[in-house]
Amino acid sequence: MKILVVDDEDAVRDLVKDAMSEQGYEVWAAASGTDALELGGEIEFDLVFCDVMMDVLTGFEVLKAFRGTLRSKAEFILMTGQASVEAAIEAVQHGANDYICKPFSITGLKAIASAAVQRRHPSKLVTIESSPTPQQEILGSSPATIDVIKTAARVAVTDLPVMIRGESGTGKELIARLIHRRSTRAQRPFVAVNCGALPDTLLESELFGHTRGAFTGAESARRGLFEEADGGTLLLDEVTETSPAFQVKLLRVLQEGEFRPLGTNTKKRVNVRVLSATNREPQTMVEQGLFRQDLMYRLQGVSITLPPLRARREDVRPMALAFLAHYGAVARGLSITKDALLALERYAWPGNVRELKHLMQRLAALSSSIIRIEDLPPELVSTTKVASVINDIVPEGEMPTLEQLEASYLLRVLSAVGGNKSRAAQILGVDRKTLYRMIDQPAKTTPDEQVI
Repeated sequence: MKILVVDDEDAVRDLVKDAMSEQGYEVWAAASGTDALELGGEIEFDLVFCDVMMDVLTGFEVLKAFRGTLRSKAEFILMTGQASVEAAIEAVQHGANDYICKPFSITGLKAIASAAVQRRHPSKLVTIESSPTPQQEILGSSPATIDVIKTAARVAVTDLPVMIRGESGTGKELIARLIHRRSTRAQRPFVAVNCGALPDTLLESELFGHTRGAFTGAESARRGLFEEADGGTLLLDEVTETSPAFQVKLLRVLQEGEFRPLGTNTKKRVNVRVLSATNREPQTMVEQGLFRQDLMYRLQGVSITLPPLRARREDVRPMALAFLAHYGAVARGLSITKDALLALERYAWPGNVRELKHLMQRLAALSSSIIRIEDLPPELVSTTKVASVINDIVPEGEMPTLEQLEASYLLRVLSAVGGNKSRAAQILGVDRKTLYRMIDQPAKTTPDEQVI
């Protein structure tokens, strides 16, 4: 990318020029507006940093000439030491892409240049398009996901109890809702309760209901969730977290199809299909004496295991794009780079879909125009870079030396963060002095792999 730096102050001009050169860009410098126009007539620049207050020609006049006489399509960044709202508005109206105030940070300048690179190379961007609401849809088309959906669809038309197993955040409730929507009970209520979040007394009250005065604070009678779900589906989430005493009561309700609200001897009968979910291994808990075996058999008419996100990486990209679209990225015209998507796909996602969803929500809210790899959390970038070294830079059948592998990895990290040495040092887990030593150390690599 060709960059022009225009400023009549030697110190500022050299600072910006050095920062851009450090990124590997081709950089020209002009000490006046006149010199800038002369260079602009000879070279098609991609990005121009131009001071506002200069003798002879101001930055606004240089901008007008670039947009008018020179018909330049370069991105134009005005720099000023005297910021004002009026000047910012004038800059935008005359075609400036940004307006930054002195003193500015080198990191900020590099971010501007990196964003310009991405905009001028759209093939490296992925456009975010509208998609179904993620909270209501099963996203992804990996073989593992398709197998789960097929099993859920088959069991949905029966009235069998289903236990959905999987790590926290994998989307077990979404599968339960899918089963309900595909069942003959779809027009009746779907009710979910997190059994692990409530103590026994409150859980009994939630599920079975209570009469007025049944316990302290029960100022009025209340229907339980079993009654609310009558004719429909009840999901007992994290059912393995319940106490043995409560498990006895739950087993009786499932066997008899009736229950007593707290504070009364009157039985109520309901017709409810019970689904359950757990992030634990039920058989192991049975062996440890923490879960009743007869209750496990009663709940586990059919078992569906939802694999973690790291076992279905093909689903990460469609999920990420769908979450971004849902959280407003389409309306704001956001894009995401292919490098960033690749990093998302290579991450292990210990928090599964929930972690991915929250990250996309944050990126959609805080990103300006393009989500780049340097916008991702450090732990995500660092772990994915190690995997990319083996997959991308080690030819099949070859065993490189540790020195060659280190040099290649260093190059990939520097490239991923746009040459930002502080960020590269953070990802590599070394200080800046060590990073500079690694860069300066002669590496035994091919010419194309030399670290700059």
